[in-house]
Parts: sequence; structure tokens; C-alpha cells
Amino acid sequence: MTALPEYEIFAIRYASQALRAEGHTFLGGDHNKLIPGLDFFTYALRGGGRTWVIDTGFTPEKAAIMGRDYAFQTRPSAALAKIGIDAASATDVILTHAHFDHVGTLADYPNAKFHIQDEEMIHVTGRDMAHKPFRAAYYPGDIKELIDLVYADRMVFHAGDVTLAPGLEFILIGGHARGQAILRVHTARGWVILASDAVHVFEEVDEERPFAIFYDLFVMLEGYRRINRMAGSRDLIVPGHDARITKAYPAAGPGLEGLVLRLDLPPVW
Repeated sequence: MTALPEYEIFAIRYASQALRAEGHTFLGGDHNKLIPGLDFFTYALRGGGRTWVIDTGFTPEKAAIMGRDYAFQTRPSAALAKIGIDAASATDVILTHAHFDHVGTLADYPNAKFHIQDEEMIHVTGRDMAHKPFRAAYYPGDIKELIDLVYADRMVFHAGDVTLAPGLEFILIGGHARGQAILRVHTARGWVILASDAVHVFEEVDEERPFAIFYDLFVMLEGYRRINRMAGSRDLIVPGHDARITKAYPAAGPGLEGLVLRLDLPPVW
């Protein structure tokens, strides 16, 4: 039997938020109580002779349009260059969902194919968007770019769970977004779950405390349980916005502390 590749996983911390109202993070939370804010990540994988980019982040200009006040460290593509990944030459970008902070710099990857779940494109281009609350986390310009990618034959659609390459699984979870997906990645330390926004912070899988923004609450809660079962260990789950990730994982090299992390190496809590 051929051994599976052991991927390197890089997390790009491109923006952060120091404090956040509890009610903006957790369903039923106190909107007058401030709790630690969120970190914003994109990712890259190297292994099996291929490089994959996961999500594309967004920009300060887009944050202003969306009414968000975040501190920006870098453009994701600029951080990728620091670890030898040229965004302009990237061949494959995986989109876990299409919220504005995950698809905001698509043009930085002019030669890539983009992978997305069918359910997410149905969601952002169909009847769901006739309901204003579902539109809150999407930027119309991003959705138009996704449609352009379809017509340029640069969008690859997936209907549920699929193996993209040996040791790399693209899994539909739903809940937070209709087409919310995660990545299950084989590494030297085991199968790591890049949970993206299926799990923003650890409290969601530790306590089943629901995030404040969701498409389907039941599906989101079931997703927490599924992710726990798949991971088998808390140390193998990487929430998509938990600032504790930045502190727990080592830098990818000198001068990259707090900017580019190695998630294929064990965390130190």
C-alpha cells in the first residue's frame, strides 16, 4: 500500500480583532460584555508534490465596506511569498465557503482553479439571498467574481465529501453557511481538521456553544459533534478564528512569528 503524503500546513494570520461583544460571537451572548476577539486566517498545504491554497482572506478596503474594524497584518498572498508560494502561479485554491473574509482577494490567483461546494454556490446565487439576514456576511462583488470564474471554466464544483488528493479530504459540514466545508489533512502528527468557520473558536466543539451566525442551527450543532468524532483529539482540530491558535503553534520560520504558523507541528498550550 502506498503511504499517504504528510502535508505541511501553513496558517496565514492576516488580520485580527482584539475584543468583541460576546453576543457577536455566541448565540445568546451578552452584547454588552467584551470577550477576546478573533484572528483571521488563510492556509496553504504542501505535500505529495502539490501546493494548495485554502481561502483568500480580504482587504482593509473590503472591511470598511462591510463595516468591520479589524487590524490587518498582511495581504495573504504577500505572506505566502515569504514561504516560497507564488500566488500568481498557484494552481488550486479551495474555498471553504464564500463569506466576505474568505473570498476577498480572488484576483491574486489568476491561474488557479477554485474548488467550492455545490451547496455554497446554490446558496449565494439563489433564493436564499432573497432573505436579507442571509446576505449579511457576503459581499455582492465577491459573488460576481465567483460567477465570473464559473464562466471562465475556473470553478470546480463538489457535491459533498470528496478526496481532492491522497491525504486531502474536502468535507461538507454545513450549518454556519449552507455550503460550509472543512479540510481533513494527513500530516506527520496525524489527520488534522482545518475546521474553517464550521468551528470558529474552541468553545463550539468543547461546550457545543453555538456561534451567533448560522444558516441552520441544528446542522451546525451536529457538525460540532461530527468534527469531534473525526478528529478524535482536540489537538487535531484547528478552529478558523480562535486567537489561541496563534499562540499555540510555532512560526514557519524566523521573522514569521504571529504571521505564518506551522499547523502540522504539535501545539503547545
